[in-house]
Amino acid sequence: MPPKRLLTRDFGADCLIRTWLMRSFLNPFQRKRATETDEAPSTTRAKRSTKASTKVVNESEEPIAKKAKANGSIAPPAQDTAMYSDQRFQTFFQTYADPDDPKVMGTEGIQRLFEEADLSLETLPPFLLAWVCKSSDFAAFRLEEWQKLKELQIDTPQKLKAAITDLENALYSNIPISDDGGSSSGLKGAKPKTTARTSASSSSPATYNKEPLRRTTSDPGKAFREFYIFCFNLMKKAEARVMEMELATAAWSVVLQPKYSIIERLLEFIAEHPSYKAVNKDLWSMTLEFCLTLEERSIAEWNDEESWPSLLDEFVDWEKKRIQVDSQGDVKMS
Repeated sequence: MPPKRLLTRDFGADCLIRTWLMRSFLNPFQRKRATETDEAPSTTRAKRSTKASTKVVNESEEPIAKKAKANGSIAPPAQDTAMYSDQRFQTFFQTYADPDDPKVMGTEGIQRLFEEADLSLETLPPFLLAWVCKSSDFAAFRLEEWQKLKELQIDTPQKLKAAITDLENALYSNIPISDDGGSSSGLKGAKPKTTARTSASSSSPATYNKEPLRRTTSDPGKAFREFYIFCFNLMKKAEARVMEMELATAAWSVVLQPKYSIIERLLEFIAEHPSYKAVNKDLWSMTLEFCLTLEERSIAEWNDEESWPSLLDEFVDWEKKRIQVDSQGDVKMS
């Protein structure tokens, strides 16, 4: 019998991506596109192929500037992208918006944006961006939600990467979002992130207004709690009161496991106990409290008299037995 595959972070990320892509086809504008594709396949496919092939050939020329040229307007010089522009902010969203609905950025546009910003879709950035925008859908951004980035003065992919990097560092590494020698106007330089696929170049025009994010993360613990609770509403189906267990474990592996290592063991327990089918909001929120409690005491010191969701109680019993077996094995070998 092949060994059982555990719910590691990589597996969770794969699950999230599959769910993210599947959800995109539930959106009305995606269903409309599918119908039009069946009616006029050659025209639609050619149009989509052209958009999908858009690449940043020269880093000194922004994708937004390229689109402005294609539309016959005058593109701002590359060296001016460090200065915020209202016009460029409006063009920023439209560059990645769905061609059938210019007020929505769908999965194709999000994928292109993340590629050009050098952000990973498989880890935290999609969640963090959704939280900043207070998005109602994990697989789409609407124009009115995107307007929340205006206060941050984010009008290029590079500035988006800088903001998401700073936010992740603040929430997961308790690194304050500092001025970094920026001016008193609130426009600050980006800080490189060690876990990013590629560190931002020091010469990139990636300045943005850090003050709103600095206020949000002034209390990192409170900010993380708000972000974590937001993820529950973001990931569950709109009409549902619970989240499917497969989706919950995938989300935990991406959102919670990088901060609390006990989640890896919890996911292993859930994988071995398939009777658990869903996660409600109480269990979701109490799982964070559980992690915080384990920062102050170990599993061995756990108080069985305290009231916790049954899944967490049973996990503690399971983990205690594992620790006991491991310790007995160590004694026998010594």
